[in-house]
Amino acid sequence: MSLISISNISHSFGDNIIFKNINFAIERNSRIGLVGKNGSGKTTLFNIITRKLFPEKGEVHIAKNTKIVYLTQEPELNDYQTLYECVLESRQDYIKLSAKLEAAEHDLSHDHTQESLKRYSNLQQKFEQINGYNFRTEMKLVLTGLKFPQSVWEQQVERFSGGEKTRIQLAKFLLQPFDVILLDEPTNHLDMEMIYWLEAYLKKIDKPYVIISHDRHFLDKTVTKIIEIKDHSFHRYSGNYTFYKEESGKRDILQEKEFKKQQKKLKQMDKQIKQYRIWGKARDSEVMYRRAKELEKRLDKIEQIEKPLKERSINLSIKPARRSGNDVYILENISFGFPGNVLAINVNLRINYQDRIAVLGSNGCGKTTLLRMLNKEIEPLKGNSKKGASLHIGYYDQMHLVLDNTLNVKETIWQLVPLAAKGYVYSYLAKFGFAGDNLEKQVSMLSGGEKARLYLAKLIHEKPNFLILDEPTNHLDLSMIASLEEALQNYEGTIVFVSHDTYFIEKIADKKWFFHNGAITETEDSVEMLFSFNQEKTVKPKKRKPRSKNRKVNPIALEKLYQEIVSIQKQIVSHKKEITSCEENFMNPATYKNQQKVKTLTKKLKTFKSEIVEMKLKLEKLDHEYLKLSMLRELQ
Repeated sequence: MSLISISNISHSFGDNIIFKNINFAIERNSRIGLVGKNGSGKTTLFNIITRKLFPEKGEVHIAKNTKIVYLTQEPELNDYQTLYECVLESRQDYIKLSAKLEAAEHDLSHDHTQESLKRYSNLQQKFEQINGYNFRTEMKLVLTGLKFPQSVWEQQVERFSGGEKTRIQLAKFLLQPFDVILLDEPTNHLDMEMIYWLEAYLKKIDKPYVIISHDRHFLDKTVTKIIEIKDHSFHRYSGNYTFYKEESGKRDILQEKEFKKQQKKLKQMDKQIKQYRIWGKARDSEVMYRRAKELEKRLDKIEQIEKPLKERSINLSIKPARRSGNDVYILENISFGFPGNVLAINVNLRINYQDRIAVLGSNGCGKTTLLRMLNKEIEPLKGNSKKGASLHIGYYDQMHLVLDNTLNVKETIWQLVPLAAKGYVYSYLAKFGFAGDNLEKQVSMLSGGEKARLYLAKLIHEKPNFLILDEPTNHLDLSMIASLEEALQNYEGTIVFVSHDTYFIEKIADKKWFFHNGAITETEDSVEMLFSFNQEKTVKPKKRKPRSKNRKVNPIALEKLYQEIVSIQKQIVSHKKEITSCEENFMNPATYKNQQKVKTLTKKLKTFKSEIVEMKLKLEKLDHEYLKLSMLRELQ
């Protein structure tokens, strides 16, 4: 039985049709990626599932007691709460049962009746069912994993940055009890390390989820089915994003062939019907008329294949007005940042003509500050930065898209080429998805994605030879990102960029600058190697000596690891015995005559259960490491 099913849903906003008779189901093992152009209806579907929006036609069926949690793109937090209060609030069931359990413990100290004992036992059972004894351990693990040490738990939410607030919302979201998860662009505003952490988390859970994302690498790693919203319908693919891209191309070709084949058959049938009618009239033959009618009935019953709508390809082209020199930038012994907050020291790096450099590191490490320094918005605190000759910089800053709100879309480009013909401006803007009424739309009324596309159109039209890009793929849909990638690959200038899109980075960059502990290292490591959860953050410099392919495994270290695994396994068995002993004591009515004993037993029970959770997590890591080393040992 499906947890959620949608039957024959149709919906529109005014004249804009979103869905036509769609059917959709979320099963207990679903791991679905939802893709489609901006405005195709992805977020609308989530709003229909969560009953924030009611469709014009069709039904939504949700299995009884199914708990749905929905991670929206914008954090909804109380700025006046502490981080701890804010996250704890996500578990109202835990808060309420904790209070009832504490009150019941107090009552038992002076009321030893069978009724009080039964009430306390029932509350314990309910608390166990909601995983109450392990919740604080789980909360600690999630907050620590999301880079919130215990030292900031009492800090008010308003004091955290935008990216940190996104992580707080993610913590609240992940700690809630749920049966189904809906994630709308979960990687937005997360740095690479957090994206890989979330990826690892989703792989471990055994609950179904649906993800809207333009992060192709993230979809490849987390989903087993792709649903594409296209032409108001759902198109399903049993595989990850890479599989979907391959199969959707094949499907379009096959549909085109089938459409042409069917059209040929329909024309032949139509021609035959006309011929029968001509013969019927010429021969005054009822037989010919009857054959014509029979053929017409057959024709009416044929389910016609829709003509595949070819997506309008966006052919972006970025052409520098002039070539820059070979030395674009030289950084010598640079230290940069702000007074009291130095972000990097002793930086010695060089940017050469036609380099494509990805700047990588965790949020707050100084990536954007470095880009601003290259754009001469700020000066280094120390050292020399030498800017090359004949540089024309195009700077894309996702947070500060400088556009004139008094102009409309058409005027924004026309002002750059006031003598150009209307047709030139219209065709240029069409490449960026602006056509018809959208050309007259005021800049102030544009969405985030539309502003990003318009700013990109403006920047490209200025024909820079050195592009500095800060998160250029944010707010762009997948087709637009693919067009931008192709344009950047064919670009004859120099690029330095920041992005959290792994696929985009690996496709564009030929060099990587990695921020780590106040230093910037040029490296050839893959993004996954640098950021993947549980990977050690050791950066291999670009120039390094050849290393032996096989890692030598010390048998003493392997034996020590084995003994540690055995020791933890014994501790878990011992803890389970202690839990059984505590539970047996709780079954004895005499226990409740001593309030202190009740409190001690309750505390021990919570501690043992909490420690077992932590030991199991540690054991999982050690087992993985032991297996990996054992395999390496066998290969030696």
